[in-house]
Amino acid sequence: MKRNIMLILATAAAMAPSLAAPQPAAPTFWVADAAGRINHDCSGKDPLVMCMQGRKVVVQVLVDPVKGFSYQACFYHVRSEANNRQKKLLLESSRAVNPQLSVNDRVLPCLVPASATFDGMLTLAYPTSEGVALTRSVYPSMSEAAVIDEWQLRNTSDKPLTLKVPPISKVDAVDEQVEIVRSCAGVESIAVNPGGTISFVTSMAAHLTSTPIPVLNSTAARDERRAVADAAWHGPGRLETPEPQLNLAFTLQKFHVLECPMETIQGVITHNGSLIYAPGVWANDPVEYSSPLFPFFGDAALNRAGMNMYRIWQNHCIHHGIVPFPGSFEGPALNLTQKERGDDAMVLYGLSKFLLFQGDRAAAAELWPLIEFSAASVLSHTTPDAIVASQTDEMEDRYPTGKANLSTSALAYAGYRQAAHLAKALNKPAAADFNQRADALRKGIEAYFGAEIEGFHTYRYYKDNTTLRGWILLPLAMGISERKDGTVAALLSNKLWPNRMEGADILAESTRPTEWGRETYYALRTLFKAGQTEEALDLTRRVVQTQIFGCKGPYPDEDAIDMLCPGSLYPRVFTEGLFGIVPTGLDSFECTPWLPKAWPRMALRDLRAFGHSWDLLVERDGDEQKVTVTCADKTVLSATGPAGKTYAVTFQ
Repeated sequence: MKRNIMLILATAAAMAPSLAAPQPAAPTFWVADAAGRINHDCSGKDPLVMCMQGRKVVVQVLVDPVKGFSYQACFYHVRSEANNRQKKLLLESSRAVNPQLSVNDRVLPCLVPASATFDGMLTLAYPTSEGVALTRSVYPSMSEAAVIDEWQLRNTSDKPLTLKVPPISKVDAVDEQVEIVRSCAGVESIAVNPGGTISFVTSMAAHLTSTPIPVLNSTAARDERRAVADAAWHGPGRLETPEPQLNLAFTLQKFHVLECPMETIQGVITHNGSLIYAPGVWANDPVEYSSPLFPFFGDAALNRAGMNMYRIWQNHCIHHGIVPFPGSFEGPALNLTQKERGDDAMVLYGLSKFLLFQGDRAAAAELWPLIEFSAASVLSHTTPDAIVASQTDEMEDRYPTGKANLSTSALAYAGYRQAAHLAKALNKPAAADFNQRADALRKGIEAYFGAEIEGFHTYRYYKDNTTLRGWILLPLAMGISERKDGTVAALLSNKLWPNRMEGADILAESTRPTEWGRETYYALRTLFKAGQTEEALDLTRRVVQTQIFGCKGPYPDEDAIDMLCPGSLYPRVFTEGLFGIVPTGLDSFECTPWLPKAWPRMALRDLRAFGHSWDLLVERDGDEQKVTVTCADKTVLSATGPAGKTYAVTFQ
């Protein structure tokens, strides 16, 4: 049986202005440059913390304004010893020794970096010392269990300097099966003329003791990492607006999505990300939040990893049934952990949307049984009140949810609607039944959850609920508009979003201070869908500046641990909110774009959803919008109408 070993090692190695106004104040932590990179001045009081990852490693870097640079790395190994148990090793190590750099036989200090730049790699620049400017680029290997650190020393003085770097070769046994290898080829004593440079590489890698010590090819590793970054910055699925900060924020979250596939005992899957939650998949995070975004970026490996993630759910249901319906598979063994959170509704929603956007008929047919499993589970939990019962929701008992909560029923409604589209595309007879269930559920949601809450004509979250909850937005997000005005008013109120002008998150509940970032990005998307374009755009700017370009960025997360969500929800603010894309088949969609008043145009470029490469362009045409969809140099749609008009598109 395959085994996955996780080693956690604490190691150290010593915009252009918008066309729309007014803008929030300029960001002070991450600042974009003309090349599309983000830069940080390390002289501030807040530390820089962020994650980067490959298929076998997650590395969390820390740039502390006092202690300097360090990182933690989680290494993952897949093994096939049939008799071994699954194992998770947590190793607290001392700080790895930096290479001893010397200039004219004087040790060059490597303390606190002066600045950091991120463009897929994290590059640190140190204050000039002893006539030498030192930079280093740190990144995980995309394919090996290794962290690579590229160093460069440049002579900034006006005379030759003698530079030397002793080699490092250190092997530490973690247990009888795993070793950690730290290495540096070193640089023999060499005279470097003014303006000249020397470069060298250090690395830390994990490997099985039964295999030879790996020889890392740093050039190949850099090229692999650069290819992912190039796909994020220049490849399929790009946002074009007049506001560079919004575009770059889109790119950064896209990059985090593209680097998320991880090797596990179930193959390469998409997962939650972060040092803490890898590997692991939850029905809310990579399923409901992230997977509907994957097909837009046209990355075959990402889509395969998404399919593998869903195969875990399907295989479990085939072999163990749907009682209880699985909610998460966690840890190196990917054991079933969470359940009864309305996970069946989350999977029905996330999977049906993922399959529709992917536009792959064979993939949809393969995972159709999971659609049926999740729909059957939802039906089994449907109450006489025509809503869906669940023990809790994705907040996992942090807040009361009653016997039935609004989130589960709203997700089930949208899941049924999308599953009906999928059934029709696959010529399955379930389409009419799914639509009938959705119709009944919509009526049930209005009758059971519709209420006056704290003065707003919106929804109660559960039967005895008397306070506003952030997730009251979900019916509107899923296309239920009966209480649109009251729900929008509640979202934009000081009771539910008191610090929105500072870019803070929406409250999970009006009477508690807890903010829940995923609800914020859902709220922005929902406000755009509701036609609140100017308010939504203003809040999006503020949230992006505070959370993506702020001290917890570039990947926003409630716990500052760089999980894949809620950052992966940010691009959906645009794809499904501002542009209003809703799938209606494996090769068709509707869009309801909302072009902001100050923007002459906006576009999504080289989208790969529905199995095609296509552009969606929205331009100002007097008081109306001109909408153009092009595919393979052919115009699929060209139409003009008012903001809020819905257009139907089918690819031939």
